This record gives sequence, C-alpha cells and structure tokens, in this order.
Amino acid sequence: MDRIYEIAKALVALPGVSGDEQRALPELQTLLGGWFDETGRTPVSSFYGIRRSKQPNAPTVLLDAHLDTVGFVVTRICDGGFLKVAPIGRVAEKNLSASEVWIYGEQTIPGVFASKPPHLQAPGESEKKLSLSDLSIDTGFSKEKLEELVKVGTYVGFKAEPELLNERIAVSPSFDDRLCAAAHLRALELLGDEDVGVNIAFQFSAREEQGYKGAMTTAYRIDPDIAIVMDVGHAYVPGAPERRKTAIAGKGCLLSYSPQTSRRLTVWTEALAKRENIPVQPIAEPGRTGTNSNAVQTTRNGIPVCLLSIPLKNMHTANEVADLRDARAAADLVAAILRNIAKEQEGLFRHGNSSVF
Repeated sequence: MDRIYEIAKALVALPGVSGDEQRALPELQTLLGGWFDETGRTPVSSFYGIRRSKQPNAPTVLLDAHLDTVGFVVTRICDGGFLKVAPIGRVAEKNLSASEVWIYGEQTIPGVFASKPPHLQAPGESEKKLSLSDLSIDTGFSKEKLEELVKVGTYVGFKAEPELLNERIAVSPSFDDRLCAAAHLRALELLGDEDVGVNIAFQFSAREEQGYKGAMTTAYRIDPDIAIVMDVGHAYVPGAPERRKTAIAGKGCLLSYSPQTSRRLTVWTEALAKRENIPVQPIAEPGRTGTNSNAVQTTRNGIPVCLLSIPLKNMHTANEVADLRDARAAADLVAAILRNIAKEQEGLFRHGNSSVF
C-alpha cells in the first residue's frame, strides 16, 4: 500500500468537524505521539508536536495542516427518525443527496442524506436548485429513540471510508486537509533520524474552516522562524475556467505566489524543487489564499510562509479525489526544504531578524 495513503487513511478515520476537533485528540495522540520529542494540544483543540535539533540555537520550521473538516450540526429532530442540519464550512450542497454520514451523538450512528425523489415532486420542482433545506438525514430510528441519542447541536460528518480507484487515484472525504497532514508526516519519515539543523514543529490546527483560529493560536504558541503551510487546491476538471489548467492532478504539488506568502522563500523553494527534480506547479493567487497562510503570516511579528497545495477534485464533498503522486511530490519537497534550509540560509535565519525570508 502507498505509504502516504496508509497514513492518510488512518487520519481520515478520525472525527473532527470544525468546532468538534477535541473528539479526535486522544486517538491522534496515540497515532502521532511517538513521532515527536514533545506533543501538546491547545485550548481550541489543535494538536502539535516538535522534533528538537541538537544544534545550539536552532531555528524552528513549522509544518502546518488543518485538522478540522467541513460538516454539519443538528438543528431539528423530526418525525420518522429524520434530522435537519445546518452546514459547518462551505459544503457543496448540490452534491449531498444520498451521501452517507456519521452522527456524533451519545453514540456514533450512521445516516444518509435523503431528498424527495423525482417521482413525488410537483411539476417544476425538479428544476429547482437543490439546497440543504430540501434534505434531511435518515437514521432509521423512531423519533423517540433518536431523541435519546441525538440532541440539537450534535455534530455530523461525512462517513470516512477511503478507497483506491487505481494504484494512484484515491477517493475519500476529509482529504481536505488530512492528506496534506499525511504528506507532512511522510516528509518526517523520509528524514528518519537525520538532524537537519532545525527544530521541526508540526501543527494539526483546528478551526480552519471557521476562520483559521487554530493556526493563529498554535503558531503564536510555537513561535517559528518560518512556516510551510499545506492545504488542498482545486484541480482542473472539464468545464472549469481555462486558468485552472495551472493546477492539474498528477503534475505535482502547487506552489503559491501570493501577497500572503514570502516571495523570497517561495522563489527559493521553486529553485530547490527544480534542482531535486520534484514536480511543482507554480500558481498565482493575487488575494487571500483561503488557507492557514492567511493567519500564520501575521502571527506575532510576522512569519515568512511558503504555501504548498495538493490538487483535489470534488472539494468539500463526501468523495474528494486526489492523485497520490501529488501528495508524494509534496512530501518529497517538504523533506528537501527541511534538509537544505538551515545550511543554505545560514545567517538569515535568526528569529526577529528583518533579513529572514
């Protein structure tokens, strides 16, 4: 089995709808505790781990991916064992019908999004755009039994059952952003016990889908010298704008040129990728990137940020599709950055120095 897919599969299995990340933390500690010299969690339910260099006064490089996923919250319990829910994050509502979910009540129970079938719709109703208000989650329980298990405010997430479509294409909910975390962790595996002259901090940050709260607070706590943020990006699909052809699944990870990233660090990273024969796809993002780079960049007195993204299809649905070659490229590039950055940027890496990236 592909190693990144193996790591991602374990991470995807964890709950973690935005706002409910603490549900994942005990198992996350078990899964990742041995990867780091120290681990911790923050009051907003981010997880972090740190590998210490034996070099004196070593700078710190932060690897960021977000733990939380899009999902739902229960707003009403209805007759017949149905639930009404509201979205958490920007869920692709038109793709929800028949999607399977987990309902995190007194016990975790399965459900499926149900809609009125075309045979029962009034004339013209089928032409209406499907929205979440038209859907309910069918649990199969009676209302009375359901009220024992679920309350208003209960979180709901997509059912996590990753699978391989072939040897390189994987499909799963929550690849946004668990696949990116898997790539960061794979980079650490590629380094093995090598001391690369920097402290390596990993944050699995909470609340990204709700305004980057975890990245902001955990980065403040870790106080790194630079950060490598990783998220997913929209891969080109038929019918998408031509400009999206700069992000093709299977052609390598994306490297963002943006006002919310460090130009110097990004240029250096692209040159490193070319030297190491690691496929990257440079993309231009003239405004906000929609990722944790927005928050990490402005933490404390400012942190130079490089943003890598894995091209993803069907983002924020129950079936997100990724090419594992892109995840491998991302892991290879992060490992190369960690191996080279201290020795190639000596003298420019002191914390608080205005000449850093």
